[in-house]
Amino acid sequence: MPTVSILDTDKAFEVKEGEILYDSLNDRGYELPHGCLSGSCGACRVEIISGKENLSQPGVVEKNTIEALQDEFKKNHGESFIVGKHLRLSCRARISGDVCLKPIK
Repeated sequence: MPTVSILDTDKAFEVKEGEILYDSLNDRGYELPHGCLSGSCGACRVEIISGKENLSQPGVVEKNTIEALQDEFKKNHGESFIVGKHLRLSCRARISGDVCLKPIK
């Protein structure tokens, strides 16, 4: 079973392959920030520290939301804020292997 760990915590959860990231953690008692849970608002954004290849490819809705978030981050924090970071929406990404993430507030 894949493991999802949360950076800078001692939290690590065994999850089922194919589960949606947000749902898998919520079902195990760990609540990530969230809003609409449909991929449009971007509130459930997370930075994937490792294991990005172990998540499903982002669909059109998620891609559009991530692009909007990146533009907002660049505007508010500068280009360096997002360089090298891999953003995903936890409500859209399906797990296929081990992942380490950091919630972005």
